[in-house]
Amino acid sequence: MKFKHLFFIVLFAALTANFVNSQSTNFKVIKSEIFKDKNTNSELIFSASDDEGGLVLLRQLFSALGRNSRGYILEYYDKKLNLINHKEFEDKKTVFKGMFVKDNTLNLIECVINSKEETLDYNVIKGNLNDFNFSKENIFSIGKDNVKSPFAMGVGLFFFSNLNQIDHDPTGEVKISASGNFIAFNFDIKNKEQETHRVLVYNNTLNKVYDQEFSENIKDKYFKYNSFEVSDEDGTIYFLGKAYKNESFKERVNDEINYYYMLYRINAESINSKSFDTNDTYISSLEVLLTPKGLFCIGMYSEKNSNDFRGFAYYKLDKNVLTVEKAKMNPFTEQFMIDKYGEKKGKKKSGKEKELSNIVYRSFFISENNEIYFNAEEFYISTYTTFGANGTTSTRTAYHYNDIYSCKLNFDGDLIWMRTINKGQSTSGIVDYLSFTSGVKNSKMYLFLNGADEVKKLKDNRISFAQSKIKKMNLYVIEIEPNGNFNYKILINDKDSKVTYKTYGGLFSNNSSAIFLEGNKGRDKRIAKIEL
Repeated sequence: MKFKHLFFIVLFAALTANFVNSQSTNFKVIKSEIFKDKNTNSELIFSASDDEGGLVLLRQLFSALGRNSRGYILEYYDKKLNLINHKEFEDKKTVFKGMFVKDNTLNLIECVINSKEETLDYNVIKGNLNDFNFSKENIFSIGKDNVKSPFAMGVGLFFFSNLNQIDHDPTGEVKISASGNFIAFNFDIKNKEQETHRVLVYNNTLNKVYDQEFSENIKDKYFKYNSFEVSDEDGTIYFLGKAYKNESFKERVNDEINYYYMLYRINAESINSKSFDTNDTYISSLEVLLTPKGLFCIGMYSEKNSNDFRGFAYYKLDKNVLTVEKAKMNPFTEQFMIDKYGEKKGKKKSGKEKELSNIVYRSFFISENNEIYFNAEEFYISTYTTFGANGTTSTRTAYHYNDIYSCKLNFDGDLIWMRTINKGQSTSGIVDYLSFTSGVKNSKMYLFLNGADEVKKLKDNRISFAQSKIKKMNLYVIEIEPNGNFNYKILINDKDSKVTYKTYGGLFSNNSSAIFLEGNKGRDKRIAKIEL
């Protein structure tokens, strides 16, 4: 009897290790006053902090129908989210690419399409936070003819475009280093015969550090840009791409994986590159992560094809010579599959090495404790066509944001934990309130998402966050502990809130360890700061 009693205690403990709805962190939530915008739709773009805990936010405004830009609004708040000052930018041709504060001066990196001169003009708009008086200076200009631009056209039933050949935003990509010491610009240069990029790096006083152009001897369309990072120490750029062999997008040719990854190290003195193979493992894409202590490429892998996923991929590379020091593939664990499918089905799928599909990467973090965090989400689009009595048809497109997949590794690529958070969300309209925003502090992962009052109870002591109408959504926080156990709670109840918070476009500030969300109800807006 004692043995039987002990068995049930152990079984209960194992099941309740999945989640606990208690003992969660007490979060400090600071809210601004409710204000009105002239535009219903808006989105948080950038955040920055001053030296006294104040907050600068840049929001982009959109038309009521569609996603046509209606300009930007810049807002400066004190540490209690009282609005100190604001400024509107109404030029619809302007695209803001970055923002940082240095010596109490706000710097906005702006890109303007100069139709007269046929250039992309990159400018800095500077202003002191005390008086919000701004001036504009040109950083550099680049000819539009040199940068690959998108086109699309339809002829009858046929559609033609070059969208699959453009590596990123055709107006250029901007990255600011971790502590804001360097600003890097990346352009995909027109060259059908060779993959060509131009990178420019400036320091935070916007003096040029270097300007380099580099090419790979492969046709442009067979090279897929992945990501790049800029070092906070010296402005060195690490640039990653995926190169297909044999002038073919086939995944296998002559029974070998038909692609490899190219990693570049670029600075003022040199351009170096090195390739690495995936050793018969399919990897759709990787993300470059950089710290003073290491260079990593992180993603997901498959043993079947590049559209499915078997687990999390890890590469550690030497920052100077770019050789792979360690590669490790961490397959989905039994606990991960039990989270998703339940005890019996999860163990069965884990034993059969079941692969998943429809996964998109969402966020990557490297903590102060030398830990790597990776969040992904099940996402897909479905189209429904209905036929009316009079021969009419109507088509509806739905966007599905389902389960969250989270993983934590140490710097050697060893798995610490891997979890599935079940949720079901879909819409044929606004997606801003779906998906999630995440952040890391003190070796804990925090996920913020919207859901209904009732958290759905699943078989085997599992839960799933259900959807509700936008006006009835609660803001939940899920806290994944250092050992992988997690708890959850309602952070903002819809009954106590005059707005619903947009979790799709939230911002995380590593410097202030805070999440920023925009709340919305019609033209009524509110900013929330959640201190982790």
